[in-house]
Amino acid sequence: MPSTQTLFDLLLPSLESIGLWSYWLIGLAALLEAFFLTGIVLPGSVVVILGGALVQRGDLDFGDLIWFVAAGSWIGAEFSFILGDLQGKRRAARQDMPKPEAFGFAARFFRRQGGMAIVLGRFIGPISGLVPFAAALAGLRPRSFLIWNAVGALLYALVYISVGFGLGEVLNRLGPLMTRIGFALAVAALVLGLVWYVISQALRSLPFVLALLWQELRAFLHRPAVATWLSRHPRVTTFAVARLDPTEVSGRTLTLLVLAMSYVLWVYLASALDLIMSDQIVQADTRLAALIHAFQTPGAIRVAAYMTALGDSRTVGLLFAGTLVALGLRGRLALGVGLLVAVAGDLVTVSLLKLAFARPRPEFAYFLETSGSFPSGHAAISVAFYGFAAYAVWRVGLLRPLPAALAATTIAFAIGMSRIYLIEHYLSDVLNGYLVGIMWLLIAISVSELLTHRLTRPALLPRWGAATVLALGLVGASWTVVTYDKARAVVVGPLPVETVTGIPAIFADKRAAVFTETLFGTPQEPINVVIVAKDADALRDALALAGWEAASAPAFGTLLQAALLAWTNQPDPTAPVTPYFWEGNPNDLAFQHPDQTDTARRRHHVRFWSTRFVAAPGGQVFVGSASFDDGLKWGLTHHISPDLDAERTRIARDILAALPATGSVEFQITAALKGQDLYGDPWFTAGKAVVLTLETAAP
Repeated sequence: MPSTQTLFDLLLPSLESIGLWSYWLIGLAALLEAFFLTGIVLPGSVVVILGGALVQRGDLDFGDLIWFVAAGSWIGAEFSFILGDLQGKRRAARQDMPKPEAFGFAARFFRRQGGMAIVLGRFIGPISGLVPFAAALAGLRPRSFLIWNAVGALLYALVYISVGFGLGEVLNRLGPLMTRIGFALAVAALVLGLVWYVISQALRSLPFVLALLWQELRAFLHRPAVATWLSRHPRVTTFAVARLDPTEVSGRTLTLLVLAMSYVLWVYLASALDLIMSDQIVQADTRLAALIHAFQTPGAIRVAAYMTALGDSRTVGLLFAGTLVALGLRGRLALGVGLLVAVAGDLVTVSLLKLAFARPRPEFAYFLETSGSFPSGHAAISVAFYGFAAYAVWRVGLLRPLPAALAATTIAFAIGMSRIYLIEHYLSDVLNGYLVGIMWLLIAISVSELLTHRLTRPALLPRWGAATVLALGLVGASWTVVTYDKARAVVVGPLPVETVTGIPAIFADKRAAVFTETLFGTPQEPINVVIVAKDADALRDALALAGWEAASAPAFGTLLQAALLAWTNQPDPTAPVTPYFWEGNPNDLAFQHPDQTDTARRRHHVRFWSTRFVAAPGGQVFVGSASFDDGLKWGLTHHISPDLDAERTRIARDILAALPATGSVEFQITAALKGQDLYGDPWFTAGKAVVLTLETAAP
């Protein structure tokens, strides 16, 4: 029986193996969004909405998830209120501390709405955690806040989980109407948008967060017990003060960089250990690679190859040489040394890790590459080189921090995603490559900052001279990308035609897929109709003579019209048919025939795909899957009749009655099967398909 796995099953290990951790992780996301220091950066509500989608699938319990999310949101807001109360008692610190624009909005929102702002603020993005903080600064009593916070946390959980539940329903119904490339692009755009949001919020809020942490640290150090201990250990005190000095690069700046680098190193070691010890990571990697293989098309592969060329050693080498020489000619030696450290350190580390892990490349890799798969060298260099290049561009005053960071992030994201789409690397390879690149980026920035005042030299050439050198590097790199040999080698177009002497053989030896599939590659109903016709026009003419109307292409207008006619139980002879996929491609043609009721709710329909096969002595082979819609389900989608064999017989009878055929043969394409379609409707079949050779295809 065909698998009924969905996208979640393909991408993730079974939720049963995670157990209660699913609830804890989603609750933690709600907590982090409600706590102002993390909420101004992290959109935790996105995770909660995804949790609601898992509830819709039946993987999580609605009631249990409500309490986990509500508790997390309540605790996070309480922490925000407590810190706001502490800051309110330090009036000088409160007045001197820089505040992000979102804080001003949160404060004004609380003044206008009062306690209700604590409830409503949870639904206004980055101010979710800032409203409790502002409420504390405004002097709201803790008991009043406790009540408002409890109401807001419960409402937050109910609303966002319900939104996720509804989203899951919509995706189940409308997801098949998307093309696979459209879906992949939508997911990539969503992920990139979230990354942009986090980076932009982090950069805008960084001064506020650092100032607040600094104030809290000063308050901690001035406590009597801490001050007494420090006075007894002067060397420790001197070292700590020097490490926290905001006026020295070797002070607070270097301390923060070292802490960040230590955290990234810890995450990397943990993830590398997971790869070695956790079979779940390996399974998730393998499933994702198989899923992406179903999403590949020649055109998209060529685009991905051009994107991956941005991380090719030739492209990076030319850009590196041009940037390094330009920095040297302008006397920015500290930045040049930092760039050298970033690239050299990254290359050495990746080479050693590839040798140490010796992970084979994915089975479905499009291009043949012989180096180890873990970690991804392209992903690592995309962060180390392009990240430091963006830092250098900001340091020399050509760009502000935010656009420089977003540009580098976009390039690194494109390179990493191209490696995953081409299946040259597993997802864990790319993520760990990013971590390696981040480590060397932080090291390079630290080295550059330390050497800024030590390696100052006068410029050897004016700006236009250095810009010329850099432009030469850019031109060379661009030419490398445009003429990238792997991208140009991708064949975009139909597969070579294959002449066959027997239709059953192409299914028996697996040259043609037996089952149709969903957007995500989940097997659906089997092929049960094969027609040999001169071309697509001949097939359309034959079905028209048999009384079958061509279905409209799925679009917003046709779908809305079909829904209205179905709800009002009126006829709709050209209503669109939900697309299915076969061998990764959506159906090329769809036809329908009304039953005796002549309404849009009940109809016979069939989907056809053109193939690369030509039946000897002539005639193109079209494969199809026929079924019968016998009513509406939830007023949204059609419900299919379970007997697929009856529909195979119906379409064969109609065609043979209307158009003489030189052959009508049944063959066993599968064993007798039972299954479910995309919407959970059961079906069964004896496993036979019919081959019809139209007269126009005869010699």
